[in-house]
Amino acid sequence: MRASEFVTEAQAVKQRLDPKCWKGKHKEGTKIKGGIRVNNCVPNESVAEGSVKDINDIVEKYCAQQGITRNDLTNYDVKQLSKLSSLPTYYIRDQLIKTSPGVTETAAWQKKSGKNKNGGLNKKGVASYRKEHPGSKLQTAVTTKPSKLKPGSKSAKRRKSFCARMKGMKKHNTSAKTAHDPDSRINKSLRKWNCE
Repeated sequence: MRASEFVTEAQAVKQRLDPKCWKGKHKEGTKIKGGIRVNNCVPNESVAEGSVKDINDIVEKYCAQQGITRNDLTNYDVKQLSKLSSLPTYYIRDQLIKTSPGVTETAAWQKKSGKNKNGGLNKKGVASYRKEHPGSKLQTAVTTKPSKLKPGSKSAKRRKSFCARMKGMKKHNTSAKTAHDPDSRINKSLRKWNCE
């Protein structure tokens, strides 16, 4: 083989470096994720002094605009307040949980702790979703290989239904970038349910 035919690891790794990290995080170098070099976005270490005063000012203005009191604030309002300020959502939520009864901890199904790293929700995530949505019949994934499922069984029907819905969502509701990213949540879920 000629030397030109050898490809170094650095050349083989694709790059997807966004210009900046999302709110509440900052860039500390890069890392390789799923064979692609991406920004290493880590949570901000601390929030500047005076932030509590900033939150109080923003909350007062927001409540006056919406015609509500601090006691009426909900988790939806926390997201809106985060957009209005430069402070991360988790910090605003932590401050308002103490003073606003409508602001509660984020449910496990919406956090990393309730999600399975291979896609979908874990048992903790499913339990928290069902608690928040009484009457829901949400269950964990059917991970048994299709060849080992009894045709027509409840598990086989659940798997078939899920695969049909998710493939449709992937085709119609996701960007090309997400559809081709092996680490996207939708592709992880499809693999977990043995849809692909």
